[in-house]
Amino acid sequence: MEEQKQFHPSGLNIIENSDGSFAFEWDPNDERWSWMNGLTDDRIRSIIEETIQTQSILENVANGLELPTSLEINE
Repeated sequence: MEEQKQFHPSGLNIIENSDGSFAFEWDPNDERWSWMNGLTDDRIRSIIEETIQTQSILENVANGLELPTSLEINE
């Protein structure tokens, strides 16, 4: 009998390889991650890089505008 793969509660396993690279595993039937089923490694890498760059840009804009990190209510 084949052992069933265990996934992180998020449904996505991120594995660090011995060479410092990373691998991703997900259940192809999991609705949260099934959109990645047909993606190449290069496309997944590109999505991650774009997300990191976008987050960095948003943080820089927020810091430049001196936006509050939380909502404060002045009474």
